[in-house]
Amino acid sequence: MLTSIFDSSAMQAARSALTGLSRRQEAISGNVANIDTPGYHRRSVNFESALQSELDVSRGAATQLRTSDARHLTRSGGAPGDLGAVEARDVVSTRNDSNNVSVDEEMTLMVETQIRYQALTQSVGRRIGTLRTVIRG
Repeated sequence: MLTSIFDSSAMQAARSALTGLSRRQEAISGNVANIDTPGYHRRSVNFESALQSELDVSRGAATQLRTSDARHLTRSGGAPGDLGAVEARDVVSTRNDSNNVSVDEEMTLMVETQIRYQALTQSVGRRIGTLRTVIRG
């Protein structure tokens, strides 16, 4: 019973997202560490679209919402809250030594990744806290 609670689709999605964010953090750290390495090309981890498609497949048709108009709940244009939208990030320029790492871009990505990771861990913590409350009665 307890195992099935932690194996729910929400917890599996959180686990996958935390793993992806952790890998992104490692890539950013590697980029910053190699800022002065000639010929180094920045690495990035893009897991959001893969995670979203995995969630869509696991949910199946049972969770498709009915709408009264075909224009309702569409995913065009990357609207706010659209988990499928992935923002493309361009590096400022390639330097003379063919290194394309921008410290400003990497620091921005690092902060964004840390905020997402923290928010997700807080969400999981609240869920576990709720389960603890239910178990204790």
